[in-house]
Amino acid sequence: MVDDDTEVVHYLKTLLSPRYHIICRFNVDSALKTMQEEAPDLILSDVVMPDKDGYNLCREVKDNLQLCHIPVILVTAKATLANQVEGLNIGADAYVTKPFDPDYLLALVNSQLKNRDKVRNLLSQSTQTDKIEENILSPQDNAFMTDLYHLMENELSDSELDVVRMTELLHISRTKFYYKVKGLTGVNPSVFFKTYKLNRAAELINEGKYTVSEIADMTGFSTLSHFSASFKKHFGTSPSEYHKP
Repeated sequence: MVDDDTEVVHYLKTLLSPRYHIICRFNVDSALKTMQEEAPDLILSDVVMPDKDGYNLCREVKDNLQLCHIPVILVTAKATLANQVEGLNIGADAYVTKPFDPDYLLALVNSQLKNRDKVRNLLSQSTQTDKIEENILSPQDNAFMTDLYHLMENELSDSELDVVRMTELLHISRTKFYYKVKGLTGVNPSVFFKTYKLNRAAELINEGKYTVSEIADMTGFSTLSHFSASFKKHFGTSPSEYHKP
């Protein structure tokens, strides 16, 4: 939550803290620094603030690969249509004008967080961005996930692939990569990579061209027993009994 008015911060914190863990910052630069460290699920920002305003904050978040997946709700007394259009044009996910109904704000926050959960579920079940509905991801996030899916496909049979190798291949820092994958998918990179392997294994099983043993090898599992156990834990059925609904 970013607002330079301590009374407003106190009110919003009282409203939201029974349901959410709230971090308060009183200017844009401090907020941006904290976001790099805390990985928030949502940003609720006032528009009118000294120095940098909420539009600046939103623009910097949406231009930053590490942060751009985080929903931004702008809260402001600027109630004209032009103001709202400006906020949405720079990437704000929602716009709330003062005075607002507290129930409306709570519902909006809940809706944005549910949308994030939907995206995480989609990514955890997909093996390429082509299968994800258009506009679910921002252009930056779509490009990042496309590169990541391509990397995981190219390295599918490598049982030794780890975060260090991934970041080298994607030319991104480990911290930024970890933050981004966790933010988009809800799990750390190594868990996401294993999930991808199992999703690809399921696709290969449905193709009917390979034996289970061949698929275990193609997806980088060191032993058939490890593959079978991991597959059953993920899908609730063994590879030999798996059929896509």
